[in-house]
Amino acid sequence: MPALSAVPSPVQIGRFALLVIQLGLLLVVLRQFQIESAAFLRVAVLAFAGFVVHALLPLRWRLPFFVLLSLAAIVIVLGAGTSAWLVGIGLALIGCCHLPLPFALRLGLVLAIAAGLALLRVDWLTAPWSSALWPILGSMFMFRLMIYLYDLRHRSAPFSTARALAYFFMLPNVCFPLYPVVDYKTFCRNYYDAEPYRIYQTGIDWITRGVVHLILYRVVYYHVAISPAEVQGPGQLVQFVVASFLLYLRISGQFHVIVGILHLFGFNLPETHHLYYLASSFTDFWRRINIYWKDFMMKLVYYPTYFGLRGWGTTRAMIAATVVVFFATWALHAYQWFWLRGTALLTGPDIAFWAILAGLVVVNSIHELRHGRRRRLGGPAMSVPAASGLALRTLGTFAAISILWSLWQSESLAEWLSLWEVLGRVSVADLASPSVVLLGGVALGTVVVAAGQARAVTVGMLGRWLPYRRSPVVNTLFLLGLAAIGIQEVYLQLGPRAATFINSLRSGRLSRQDVAMLEKGYYENLNRVERFNSQLWELYMNRPASWLDVRGTGLERFTGDFRHKELVPSFVALTAHGRVSTNRWGMRDRDYERTPAPGTYRVALLGASSVMGWGVADDQTFEALIERRLNEERSGRPFAGYEILNFAVPGYQPLQQVMVLDKALSFSPHALFYVATGREASRAALHLAEAVSRGVDLPHEELREVARRAGVAPRTPESVASRRLLPFREELLAWVFETVVTRCQERGIVPVLIFLPQVDPGGWREETPTILRLAREAGFTVLDLDDVYDGEPIDSIRLAPWDNHPNARGHQLVADRLHRELVERAEVIFARR
Repeated sequence: MPALSAVPSPVQIGRFALLVIQLGLLLVVLRQFQIESAAFLRVAVLAFAGFVVHALLPLRWRLPFFVLLSLAAIVIVLGAGTSAWLVGIGLALIGCCHLPLPFALRLGLVLAIAAGLALLRVDWLTAPWSSALWPILGSMFMFRLMIYLYDLRHRSAPFSTARALAYFFMLPNVCFPLYPVVDYKTFCRNYYDAEPYRIYQTGIDWITRGVVHLILYRVVYYHVAISPAEVQGPGQLVQFVVASFLLYLRISGQFHVIVGILHLFGFNLPETHHLYYLASSFTDFWRRINIYWKDFMMKLVYYPTYFGLRGWGTTRAMIAATVVVFFATWALHAYQWFWLRGTALLTGPDIAFWAILAGLVVVNSIHELRHGRRRRLGGPAMSVPAASGLALRTLGTFAAISILWSLWQSESLAEWLSLWEVLGRVSVADLASPSVVLLGGVALGTVVVAAGQARAVTVGMLGRWLPYRRSPVVNTLFLLGLAAIGIQEVYLQLGPRAATFINSLRSGRLSRQDVAMLEKGYYENLNRVERFNSQLWELYMNRPASWLDVRGTGLERFTGDFRHKELVPSFVALTAHGRVSTNRWGMRDRDYERTPAPGTYRVALLGASSVMGWGVADDQTFEALIERRLNEERSGRPFAGYEILNFAVPGYQPLQQVMVLDKALSFSPHALFYVATGREASRAALHLAEAVSRGVDLPHEELREVARRAGVAPRTPESVASRRLLPFREELLAWVFETVVTRCQERGIVPVLIFLPQVDPGGWREETPTILRLAREAGFTVLDLDDVYDGEPIDSIRLAPWDNHPNARGHQLVADRLHRELVERAEVIFARR
């Protein structure tokens, strides 16, 4: 276990250099693919650089050095003030565990402090620290304190100040609110318990594996996962169910990265997950997935319960202990939710998930108790029928767990049960849908891989391949290839489709279902930091506290009707991006009279946040830029002046734009510009579902008729209403377009539809052809700006990695392109009426 010798051998130097090269490539991959957060990249740099120093230190200095690195990581992410509170509270809790008092008194004191912190967590008392502290404090102490006190009471592991600090303030913890439940005894016992280079290389292998899991997670999250509202047939149901379970890749990825980093500092911990998608029974699944949690429950709950009830008989004691374990798991997950989210978790899907899984594991355990459990390693060669049976059991377990996971992910039992209505509408086309074909491929792959675990099939092949799979050289080459693929100049050579696909995996953007706020899974909710703790999100993503959010300062007010909200008139705010103001009419624009001056050509502009100019100053919106340019270049044109009145409101959906028509037309425009963006049809249906489920009065008979035909009433859950209304999305958008065009034509106003895509090149383009077709059929003059951002690096045109609104440069691109389109279509758009 010593550091490099005073005169290191060439072999030592080569092995160490290869470790450093792999860590350097990992940093490139983390940066290229923006793995997790900017804060994690900073901590990874600290950890990988610290590893080089740590590995060269004498053994007795390594643990204290790891503690210093861990504390430094906390300061780097949280800042000095919040870090001081976090460490101070942690030291108080650890100190209480070691007071010279009877164990019961020490436990009571810890519980009293926890109760006080809980009151602060729910804001019953005012905390003097940032709310960013809570998820990290909870992650570090909510379960580890239980293990630490248990081991302290039983004296089952060595205790020292350095060990305690290293255990509670583990280096990567500050970046991961959801953290594996590391056992203290294992943490101490496995410290440098094997050859150091092997421990280090295992850590690098696991970090690599975790990164791959996180990239695969993005594939599922962006390209496979759908919201419950999008389940319109059996194919989509299969896609939703399978994807809900596949999203767990993020947890396994994070846990592999975390434990891999700990390996770099000598903690030879066991793996956290083991091929959990290949579990062949429910007890096998419980043993493979989140192994640390299983071990935690066995240690603190199962064994004490089982041995305490052993007088009941082996089977009864086993059943009772298993039931208690799953009840405790449900209760502790709710406890975890409280410390990370600050709210209670008591939902039907959560209770049903744990109850059903407990029942399945109990039944499976009784079967194993009576018939024994097949051991795969070291056993005799498996016959083809036995291998086929194993494969089918694996497929069945995967399907059952996927269904259960979809239940856990659902907002309510009613929502989940309503998903299965689509099974009554099976058609031949559904059987050939991409989702069913995909499932067939997954099923076939599962069967082949599961059968391939049989020694009769794989002994020869694996014997030849396994020695190379763990080779540092192979891992180095793999990381080199992954880093190369993440370089824009490289993946652009692979063709437009492949380039677009790879580019979509290079950032932690929100998926379409997440943007729609419809994805409700337990682990996803705990992992999406921006959903539950904005201050921690600012720290993780380097988001400045002064970032534009003028909504909270009074920019909008609620109307109580179908519009839901509007901009407040005569509003002014100075933001980090410049002045944001509205005129006396509640428009983000300069002041206008109700009637245009003679010789002035007036345009009414409808849209949402990008049109309103979210994140740019008043004079930087594309509307202001075009208006200014038209007036500067008006010589030789038939009008003395041009006015573009900006009626856009952040968050407005197509149906709400119809509600703005009366206001817009009252200003006597010559033309009306309707700015459409991606998924216009779906957003119309989803807004109608939200309005109906909330009991908002629908302002038009056409909307009420669609709701009746869809079977949607005020008491219908929003997710169910969304799914029933989505088949009417094209009809709803057609009605919007026809209403706008008809009202304009009745007044001699030129109706123009401008299609403006999202800045994100991978977002919301599947409905673009439908939008353009319906607009032309309704009678709009269509200006298609779908390629306005093409060829531009995304970071140069969006506000920030967490905000896909166009920045000032993005608005300039839109203004230049739109001006060109207007000039080319001037005879149609700027014709005198």
